[in-house]
Amino acid sequence: MNAMLICDSNMIIRAVDSRYPGASHDSFVWNVSNARQYFLQEYENGDRSSRLLGDSGYARNIIERTIGVLKSRFRCLQRTLHYQPKKVVKIVNVCCALHNICRQYNVEWNENANLTTSENFHEDTFMLQTSNMQNEGRRIRDEIANSL
Repeated sequence: MNAMLICDSNMIIRAVDSRYPGASHDSFVWNVSNARQYFLQEYENGDRSSRLLGDSGYARNIIERTIGVLKSRFRCLQRTLHYQPKKVVKIVNVCCALHNICRQYNVEWNENANLTTSENFHEDTFMLQTSNMQNEGRRIRDEIANSL
């Protein structure tokens, strides 16, 4: 799977496109992306102030850190997902959405955090720190799971 991610300087994922097989070239994924179409349309409508940094040292640094946090939070993304492509796209999108929720609520991922462990504890699951956030996280998770 070849995924294109766009993030901001706070590691919030602003766009994700994981619809294409791994053999797809990066330029192909960009050329057919909704993000490219959006920026082209904005430019044609007179927007000359928006910028998308790509392939510079700083941009690579922030996107690589974002992908690293995403993959450490959701370890299923570190390996091949043996599902139909449409399901893989949903999994990647949900992981990105949950990552953004964690960023919004300042829930940092710490591999050494005190996580509840049991034989049934899935490696991709993490506990939020306060009971209010735990309840909200469970509600959001259940809502996403029910939509799949």
